[in-house]
Amino acid sequence: MKFIKKRMFGVVFAFFILACAFILFSIINFYHELQSKEAAIQEESLFDLSQFTSSYMDVKLEGYLSSLYSLSDLILLKEEKWETVRERLNAIVGRQEFLHIGLSSLDGKVWSTDGTNEFIIDITVRPYWKDLLAGKSVVTNAQDSLVSSKQIFVVAVPIVNREDQVVGIVHGAVALNEFQGYEDSRFEMGSYLVFVVDNTGSFILRDHKHPEAWNYSTIFDELKDSGDDRSPTAIRNQLAKNLPLQTEATISGKEYMLCFNPLSMNNWYTVVLMSKDEINQHIAVLLDDNINVLMIQVIIPLVLLCLIFFFFIRKKVKMEMNKEYQLREKLFSDIEGFIQADLSEDKVVYCSQSLGITNLTMPFSHLTELYIHNKVDEDYQERLTRILSGENLLELYGQGIARISQEYKAKDKSGKLRWFQCDVHIEVGENQKRTVAYFILRNIDEKKQIEVTLKTKAERDSLTGLYNRSTATDLINVFLHMNTHSPTVNHAFIILDLDNFKVLNDTLLHKTGDKALQDVASILGNFFRREDVVCRLGGDEFVVFLKNISFEVLEPKLQRLMEALRLTYSQDDKSVTISASAGVAISPANGTTFKELYTAADKALYQAKHAGKSCFRRAVNP
Repeated sequence: MKFIKKRMFGVVFAFFILACAFILFSIINFYHELQSKEAAIQEESLFDLSQFTSSYMDVKLEGYLSSLYSLSDLILLKEEKWETVRERLNAIVGRQEFLHIGLSSLDGKVWSTDGTNEFIIDITVRPYWKDLLAGKSVVTNAQDSLVSSKQIFVVAVPIVNREDQVVGIVHGAVALNEFQGYEDSRFEMGSYLVFVVDNTGSFILRDHKHPEAWNYSTIFDELKDSGDDRSPTAIRNQLAKNLPLQTEATISGKEYMLCFNPLSMNNWYTVVLMSKDEINQHIAVLLDDNINVLMIQVIIPLVLLCLIFFFFIRKKVKMEMNKEYQLREKLFSDIEGFIQADLSEDKVVYCSQSLGITNLTMPFSHLTELYIHNKVDEDYQERLTRILSGENLLELYGQGIARISQEYKAKDKSGKLRWFQCDVHIEVGENQKRTVAYFILRNIDEKKQIEVTLKTKAERDSLTGLYNRSTATDLINVFLHMNTHSPTVNHAFIILDLDNFKVLNDTLLHKTGDKALQDVASILGNFFRREDVVCRLGGDEFVVFLKNISFEVLEPKLQRLMEALRLTYSQDDKSVTISASAGVAISPANGTTFKELYTAADKALYQAKHAGKSCFRRAVNP
């Protein structure tokens, strides 16, 4: 008996050691894979931040130009008196972040104001003066101010009469330390730097958070010439094409990740960069914490399992899933409120009493601020403030967008958070000089709940629960379109067609055929990752789209899948076996759209069918 106990203890102990070794190996392998994926995610996040920064700066620069053009049009159209023009200039300085703003006649003498003081400056000494006389708008590089010690850049537009003659200049100066780039509070990797450079690499704006950093003339001054696609020459050539660029470079002996994104004017680029050390430190902290938790969650249960097995406790603990609890809210009034606003004058024309706002003499911008602050959920306040601002609505209307709809959460009349929808209709008033907006606020809480159910039905095949053809096509095309900036990353497109399926339907009837389709769908759903797109195209044809995977990794997985899809069905004394054949296309080699990949994979499927079925073939690269 003692021998048996010792032998049992030895077996359990050996099993425990082997299991720990296997788990440790798996964790180390998982750590390295996760590290690689996390690094790719962080690099993509840095590139996204660069795109956001470019868009943000473009909007600000276009806003400056738009303000000056609007002012020049008003001055020319209305021939306003000098006092009125002065008042308007002082008002714009306060609203538009201009350090000072002024008007110039054709002699180059600018009357300028900073909202408090007035002064005269001569801009004929500036190199952009000739462009203005030629009727061109100007956004200059950084330069010293003629009236202060600040570094500025100038935004200027010509005043052109009906005969296309330049009769004056509207001139505004923006302080560099106040022109700040986009900052994403969600980007918590560490201290990243944001610059603006021209296509030669010369600095236009330096990072306002770190003004002491990077005291070089150009961004290429300390960049190591490695002789490859990361060299200064290669980067300059790419910037000359006015295309976005993500690369790594060694600057002053330190590795950096750099993202260049073009602005829409002056051949400027935003540059967002961060040291590889900081990225790696962030990844190390993130992964180390996760791995420690993972080891605790795996090793401790394994020890407990061995102890339970050692003491011959075979009782199985069954866990029951909690039933989904559904709440139904009482249906409130569909329309919560109505607002009519004059966007040109920032004035409220009408506001329904249901919103509880009695002071209708306040500006429209104050009314929206009051409603959003008191009613709207914090998670939606910033977005709704940006969308419903008069400036944004006027800009959208100028782009031809007259109808806007935005969903958000807000308090209803009883103070409970519900889903609401704000529908905005914008039009020009009767006198053709004012832009009017109508806001209808609706309670859509019940509809929102129903929408989730309907959306699922619209996206899914009713028999198998997989994505239908339309949804899968959209998902795959959108993903491929958004990931064209990573041509070295491969994605796989697979068409699967069931072999002998017609015989199954004819022999065992369609009920068994439907059961087979559901079984195949279940196998595919369990076989692939959650982020992969699994779809039933129709009949017995399926499509699987795998993101970020090479054919070398996919090949053994497909071999196992072919085995798993050999299914036999019996009824009475009849038995039918089905299998699957597959064609595989790789993106971007075989295409970058659903249609291109489908065509390539379909040809490979044809080859698999003629090779004896129950196998797969890869599309030949064009």
